[in-house]
Amino acid sequence: MEFKNQYLTYSEYQEIGGKLQQMPFNLLEYRARKEIDRNTLNRFTSINDYPQELKLCINDLIIEIQNYNEVGNKASETVGSYSVTFNKPVTVEEQKTLDNIIKSYLSETKINDVPVLYCGVDIDDN
Repeated sequence: MEFKNQYLTYSEYQEIGGKLQQMPFNLLEYRARKEIDRNTLNRFTSINDYPQELKLCINDLIIEIQNYNEVGNKASETVGSYSVTFNKPVTVEEQKTLDNIIKSYLSETKINDVPVLYCGVDIDDN
């Protein structure tokens, strides 16, 4: 399975000290990316040069999601062709933690002079 348009690539992850194998990283990066896309109304999907604060945010989200998975959210895991099954949804507290990580990194980040966390209508949206 190929993972495209990653906000943080595996080689960048390793450069900042990441220790996960590539497939667990890819799955967690995808999950973290979807959290960011939900909070930013997909604003990062319109650019190709991702800012450093986005990459660091993804790294912290990966750590948080991995920690959450290790304390009871995971129902099963298969090593060959890496597979994970979760037995409960993310709790309200965990979602708040993920949202706070995103806010702490991206609160001042802008794309085309629009804050990425702005939830109103963009000028270009008709």
